[in-house]
Amino acid sequence: MPERTEGAGVGGVRVGLREAHAHLPWLGRSLAMVDVGPAGSLGEALGLVRRERERMDRAGEGGWVIAVGARMESWAERRWPTRAELDAAMGSRAGFVMSFDYHALVANGAALSAAGVSRSTPDPAGGVIGRDADGEPTGVMLEDACRVVRAAAPEPDEAAREGHVRSALTHLAGLGYTGVHDLLSPAWLGPMLGAMERSGELGSVGFEEVGLYVPESEAAGALAGRGGWEGERVRLMGVKVFLDGTLNSRTAWVLEPFHGALPGLECGKAMMSPGELEGVMERAGSVGLGVAVHAIGDGAVRGALDAWERVGAHRGGGSPGAEGAFMAGGVPRLRVEHCEVVDGADVGRFAGLGVVCGVQPCHLLADIEALTRYLPHRLDRVLPLRELIDAGCVPGELLWFGSDAPIVGADPRDSIRAAVGRGRGDGSAVIAPEQAITAAEAWGAFGVVGAAARGT
Repeated sequence: MPERTEGAGVGGVRVGLREAHAHLPWLGRSLAMVDVGPAGSLGEALGLVRRERERMDRAGEGGWVIAVGARMESWAERRWPTRAELDAAMGSRAGFVMSFDYHALVANGAALSAAGVSRSTPDPAGGVIGRDADGEPTGVMLEDACRVVRAAAPEPDEAAREGHVRSALTHLAGLGYTGVHDLLSPAWLGPMLGAMERSGELGSVGFEEVGLYVPESEAAGALAGRGGWEGERVRLMGVKVFLDGTLNSRTAWVLEPFHGALPGLECGKAMMSPGELEGVMERAGSVGLGVAVHAIGDGAVRGALDAWERVGAHRGGGSPGAEGAFMAGGVPRLRVEHCEVVDGADVGRFAGLGVVCGVQPCHLLADIEALTRYLPHRLDRVLPLRELIDAGCVPGELLWFGSDAPIVGADPRDSIRAAVGRGRGDGSAVIAPEQAITAAEAWGAFGVVGAAARGT
């Protein structure tokens, strides 16, 4: 278990870490999937996929071949596999290779057929289907188009799901976490965790707090059923929405165009209109739920803050400042998640508007190639942690650290290294070293689980 050598305790008492942004079901599931993250080339990645398919064939296992962790920008070829290459690796099985950020994937022909994707299939709202010069799908699916393929794959049964969640919690506990927030909770997760709390299993693993954020479309069902599963350790905190895409997919909403932008997506993609986002904020607040907004690019960050400011104006007053940032139980009224690129004009608005800035510094370690290739003109605005703290985002209060596991590994030491050293330490680029913070500040951003963190 990682040792907290700085800022380790409150009043001399050692406390656990809060993983403020994770995805428990997918984390547990990914631990059992083939990981192509270590591959340095497309050929190596395809070799890993082929070996997994051969293993499944020998074992007589059914199902799809699903690989995770692809970092196309780190491969020598810097491209996705073609449908033909993936078909050869997966044989007769359907399957796909998922980008490490889960916002892009490449599917083979059998998977596209199972999902009903053909040349006549229109792009889904909020998604892009990659096509060749003849209009045929290449297998590359971006943003909401990923869900079309994933929805066609067999889902784990209840027993498997429970095993995945148990594996995720055990994995996080081994890294020193005693609290976790799940930032896109399926409807079955709350009841499952509630049962684990009642049986004592959650406490035996070492977890004191599990907070859930459900898709906004499922908020009504979660509210209606929360009485059956909430407890001292498990609670519904809010709703989650996506305002943009990702840097590696070049779908993050940025203020200045990407270098090498995708046609028609020069500044990425806004996933919601201002009015839609304001509506989410109004509805959630009216029933006592917080809102978590996925916003990676500086355009999305500004869009989220602008919407919050307008909602406050609609109510006849400004949005709550730092003193009113939390509801009962320490639930943030608004948290903007990722904030990987933040314009200088927006840094001070977080504390001024009472908005939690939820960041995952470990993403910097995975995104160095994408940042230096696509946003070389904005590197000084990447994770401006020093400015955020100096502008009033106190670590653990308005500045929260997480990992986004399984998108990036959950080891807190990775975020400490990125926040303090601003790079991998392997000779690759150091990004905005002037934004470095101290180790004590970085550990502080992992929070204090329990009453001290909630101010109760």
